[in-house]
Amino acid sequence: MDRRTPLVPLRYITLPGHGPEDVVADPRGRVLTGVADGRILRIDGLDDPPAARVEHIAEIGGRPLGLELLPDGDLLVCCAEGALLRVDPDGGTGNVRVLTESAAGERLRFCSNVVALPDGTVYFTVSSQVHPLRDWMGDLVEHTGTGRLLRLEPGAREAEVALEGLQFANGLARGADGSFLIVAETGARRLTRYQLTGPRAGRAEPLVEQLPGFPDNLWRGAPDGPVWVALAYAAGKIKKQDGREPDPIVLV
Repeated sequence: MDRRTPLVPLRYITLPGHGPEDVVADPRGRVLTGVADGRILRIDGLDDPPAARVEHIAEIGGRPLGLELLPDGDLLVCCAEGALLRVDPDGGTGNVRVLTESAAGERLRFCSNVVALPDGTVYFTVSSQVHPLRDWMGDLVEHTGTGRLLRLEPGAREAEVALEGLQFANGLARGADGSFLIVAETGARRLTRYQLTGPRAGRAEPLVEQLPGFPDNLWRGAPDGPVWVALAYAAGKIKKQDGREPDPIVLV
């Protein structure tokens, strides 16, 4: 692939808010995202950015981070203040429901990203058990290793700990064959594979290490497509030895 050629045309949409984090697209091509003041927004008409329509569909009362669209149209939302939520985008007032606020008998802190499996099981990450979102840099500096991957079974009110000891667990994506999850460990500059099926189910191993930046969100555009890795660069832009910027990271 020629990295000098844009993969898709760039279009810029002005939002009535700050800090859009995760983005997902519904079957009609509308994009949903959360902004810093707690609103969930839905953008329609992306083919014509100046005329794009932005709709305020929910208010979660906290900072929305990771999003996951469910087959029935509902939206899973990670609230950074410590809750996993379910939002009905067309439900009007009262369309936000708390799925869980605890794991292993402890209150949740810093929920980050979420993936739903076909059987209704939900996995989501907690970046830190020490620092809240506003002090995220402190977790990276201290290298606390208190990030977790949590599992919420259908109908359960409390999550289980699937994996702990992670360095700022962040983005989350499912493998193309559904046999594993990929967890972005921002503080370790690596991607970790968590096995869901087979003889190694429940075990984790490094998938990619020494990334040229800090992995944040992960995204798979199609069930059998590649996983895109968003990298944040510290102290300006990281350069290769030849002075060029790193290539985008794509996992097949």
